[in-house]
Amino acid sequence: KHVRALKTMELWRLPNVLVVHLKRFEFKHALRRDKLDTFVDFPLEALDMAQYCGKNVDNKNNFVQDNTCAMYDLFAVTNHFGRLGFGHYTAFARSWDEYGMSKDGWAIFDDSSVRREAEANIVTPAAYVLFYRRRTFN
Repeated sequence: KHVRALKTMELWRLPNVLVVHLKRFEFKHALRRDKLDTFVDFPLEALDMAQYCGKNVDNKNNFVQDNTCAMYDLFAVTNHFGRLGFGHYTAFARSWDEYGMSKDGWAIFDDSSVRREAEANIVTPAAYVLFYRRRTFN
């Protein structure tokens, strides 16, 4: 019997580099998994993870109150085109260092080809894995 449920998760410590894997394949039966092309509108900048950080019962020593930066900026996306078992991968990326994001913009990596890409083209239904960096490293 189908029951509506809500699954939650709280994080106690956030990493300097946050990797988000989007569910892109749906189990149908033992021999079949379908590709999910649902559009996920993810932020390129200012992903605030503070709301997902756990708090102690007495609200002391929680992640956010310790003034730890919970703000992230996207620096790479892995894209998947095709179906499970075969397909094609590309990646969008921009460079960064300990001081922040480069002003050089985005590039697309597609096999042996690398070229500049407009920021407006980064968020697509093909996004599979998202790579974020914390704005201020610990």
